Amino acid sequence: MAKVEIKGSAEDYDPRRDDTASKTVIGSEEILKYGDTNVFDVLKRAPGVTVIGNSIRMRGLGGNYTQILVNGERPPPGFSLDNLPPEQIDKIEVIRAGSAEHSMQAIAGTINIVLKKVVAKAQRDIRINTSYSRNQRNLFLNGTIADRSGNLSWFANPLFGRFLLDSEGDGFDRFIDPAGEVTKLREFTRTSTGNNTFVGFAPRLNWKLPDDGQLNASAQIGANRNEFNNTTAYAYRIGSFNRTDYADFRTRNENRARNAQGEVNWITKLAGGRLDARLSASGRSGKQSLRALSVTADGAATYRNDSDTDEHNITWSTTGKYTRTLFEGHALATGWEYNRQRNDDDVLRIQGRLGSELAAIPERFEPVVTRYAGYAQDEWNVTKDWSMYFGVRWEAIRTDSESTGLASTRSKSHVLSPVAQTLYKFPDKSGRQLRAALTRSYKAPGLQQLTGRRFYAEENSLFTPDGGGNPDLQPELANGIDLTYEHFWAPGAVFSVGTSQRRIRDYIRTLLRQEADGRWMWRPINSGNATVRTLDVELKFPLKAVMKDAPGIDLRAGVNRNWSKVDSVPGPDNRLDEQIPLTATLGIDYKGGAHSAGASLAYRGGGPLRVSVEQYRRQFLRRDLEAYWLYKFTPRYQLRVTANNILGEDSHEYQRYVTAAGTEENQSRRPESARISANLELKF
Repeated sequence: MAKVEIKGSAEDYDPRRDDTASKTVIGSEEILKYGDTNVFDVLKRAPGVTVIGNSIRMRGLGGNYTQILVNGERPPPGFSLDNLPPEQIDKIEVIRAGSAEHSMQAIAGTINIVLKKVVAKAQRDIRINTSYSRNQRNLFLNGTIADRSGNLSWFANPLFGRFLLDSEGDGFDRFIDPAGEVTKLREFTRTSTGNNTFVGFAPRLNWKLPDDGQLNASAQIGANRNEFNNTTAYAYRIGSFNRTDYADFRTRNENRARNAQGEVNWITKLAGGRLDARLSASGRSGKQSLRALSVTADGAATYRNDSDTDEHNITWSTTGKYTRTLFEGHALATGWEYNRQRNDDDVLRIQGRLGSELAAIPERFEPVVTRYAGYAQDEWNVTKDWSMYFGVRWEAIRTDSESTGLASTRSKSHVLSPVAQTLYKFPDKSGRQLRAALTRSYKAPGLQQLTGRRFYAEENSLFTPDGGGNPDLQPELANGIDLTYEHFWAPGAVFSVGTSQRRIRDYIRTLLRQEADGRWMWRPINSGNATVRTLDVELKFPLKAVMKDAPGIDLRAGVNRNWSKVDSVPGPDNRLDEQIPLTATLGIDYKGGAHSAGASLAYRGGGPLRVSVEQYRRQFLRRDLEAYWLYKFTPRYQLRVTANNILGEDSHEYQRYVTAAGTEENQSRRPESARISANLELKF
């Protein structure tokens, strides 16, 4: 019998171009290009994604509108993306419209971080990264040991990190009466020092079974310790702000935490289809101590506000997906998800003025969150140029909370989310195609928003209030539509323009008020409807696409314009809280021989923002310029040098509270500087 050999390349398949569900995939080569040590810096360059500190946003929206997943699941409590080395990541999926396979808690979209499982070849390497700026100094060590023997492959990744912080800032509070006269003014300076040390180890095993089956086992263990000291000193220039007039705040935070996570993943053929099932469990324990002192302006009284917290968390979950082709051109899938998270927090608070009897207040909090879901979906290739995707997902969340001195509470909600997407490719392999999606997504209230627990602010004020929950909160529901035109006009080149709308019901916003004890406090409430609209444009291509003999240069650019309106808040500027109205990116990369280099400029727009009838904020524009240079000494040794925030942009905040009695303002500034990083990679 003649032997027939069929060869293909994974590069022939592009998920962004070929998948019916709209998503952008960032591969491992792109992830490692800049020598980043965390996911946040990687995502700064992703189209349609904005990163502010440790907040990842799509459509410019903060406040958990963007869903973050790791291997398709919500990471357990205590899991920090700060401590996830990019070397562990296989790819990052930026999913703009929802899919039934993942949770529909993604009104803005989903970022799914997929970790490496299979080892293709033996690997021994170590990476040493250090960075320096005026207010931060970091050291990060990360190694990889990987190999395979027959059907068994394994991967181990130890890591160590040490971060030092030394920053300062300044600002002012002032009160303006209805006549426009400043009747109260105080200026302040703030200093922050601290350190964070963490260690971790992440082993993985992959065992290939008969009939394309797999058995995967992975674990992550880690520990971290951090200490931070903060000091705020006020200088009163005009008038008095309140009866206490604390002029000096000093706090010291110490945290110790340990965490462990394990997962078993089984992939096998079953009844003519394919089953992908996963069982995972995680645990976390930690101790936190807060020591806070505040002194009145005249130095006559010192107030102590200390707390010691022991926290324990246990989470376990199971997920599964079964796929089978029943009809020609159809790929059917069903699946489930179950997750249970239990927290046990014991808190001892010591409060009172020094020189008088201090109050010792013991508290215990025991919230339990249970999530369960089921889904079904069908991908249908109607013709060779037209495909459709239909899915439906049912999700439910139950939160049970018990607290010292508070009545037990229970909150339950469930959402049925249908989703439909379609992809049409223009004939004759022109590279032009159209996408459309109809989705129903939602955002569930967080644990802190649902429990009756009160979270105390060390420095309670109109702008730094205490926090509390509302067990009667309902999820925000959003009906959405997405339309996208894409043109893959040359190998590695794409132009796309897309628009979308989300109509949100039961929008959750915070209600700020002053309690009977004089302390300011916020609570979340459902507050009517809101609308979000976006316009996204992206262009990227290799220079060879327009100049045949051009060097190995890649160019990329993107613009994202975002609008929103909250019906229950008077305009103008009544956008959803913290939405960024405009972002733009421009980048260039060069690769040739032993040298590679590149630069990226990200622009983030600003402007006024009205949060409620009385509350206003201002978002400040920011320009982040970064660049990298990579030199390969040999195939085994290479050095990356990266510069971030080259323009040295500072961080600013502004808040305003307006009533009939007058206007109170708060403005602050935190100086920043360029950060230089060096990443040395050694392979053995």
